[in-house]
Amino acid sequence: MELLPSFQWHTGSFEEKTIFWICTALNGSFVLAALALSCGVTSPYGRYNQGSEIRSPLMQLLASCNVNAKLAWVLQESPTLVAAGLSWYFGSEACTRSPGNCAVLLCFVVHYVNRSFIYPLRMKGSKPFSLPVMMMAMMFCALNGYIQCRSLTRYLLVPMNWMTCLGIATWLLGLYINVDADHRLRTLRKPGESGYKIPHGGMFDYISGANFFGEILEWTGFAIAMGGALPGITFAFCTACNIGPRAISHHQWYLDKFKDEYPKERRALVPFLL
Repeated sequence: MELLPSFQWHTGSFEEKTIFWICTALNGSFVLAALALSCGVTSPYGRYNQGSEIRSPLMQLLASCNVNAKLAWVLQESPTLVAAGLSWYFGSEACTRSPGNCAVLLCFVVHYVNRSFIYPLRMKGSKPFSLPVMMMAMMFCALNGYIQCRSLTRYLLVPMNWMTCLGIATWLLGLYINVDADHRLRTLRKPGESGYKIPHGGMFDYISGANFFGEILEWTGFAIAMGGALPGITFAFCTACNIGPRAISHHQWYLDKFKDEYPKERRALVPFLL
């Protein structure tokens, strides 16, 4: 078994071609999503969950069906763990016994154990998700879980070399920033308090979207650890397209709400640059 370069996925077996076309479809879809988000459209969840902008009667009906935020996170993120379990069970022995494959897959599983169970259980007072948003997130997690986990347990042989170690180290740094930022956001308000506050500490001293930056860094490291294979690059790219514009929207929202109180030197997503 050999490591296939990203641009050769479309010449492999039927399943490899399927993975290639799923990656292509996801990349194209998220380019369009990034363009829409950059033009002022906001993903309708969290502070942006208004629902009134949706014109279609069917979509209005679906959007009126709100799902508890904790339940939504569990339902939409957990398909990745199902994909990991099934892929491991039906995986190739060469992949499932490879230290490199096991290490990279473990990174994926650790993130989604946190996102599916630990993060929701620690949430405080989050606004509900609209049903369409939860369903779209669930669909992405199912497809992404399939292409990542199936690749790592059947079609990619990841060597434990310097690139893999660099990728895992980058992933660990991103995970730390992400979890630290989530903790700071979760503990902003004291018991009984309401409303929004300015986050401080950690990467929030440099950027408004510290949690988003951490997650983008995670999946960039993951893509490096996978040796630049198409599924890993797709995940990193889609993550940046989805939450990058949201970080910029958050930054502008903070500026509009807090005005002169908000730190002038703080950037939106990339320290000192953006």
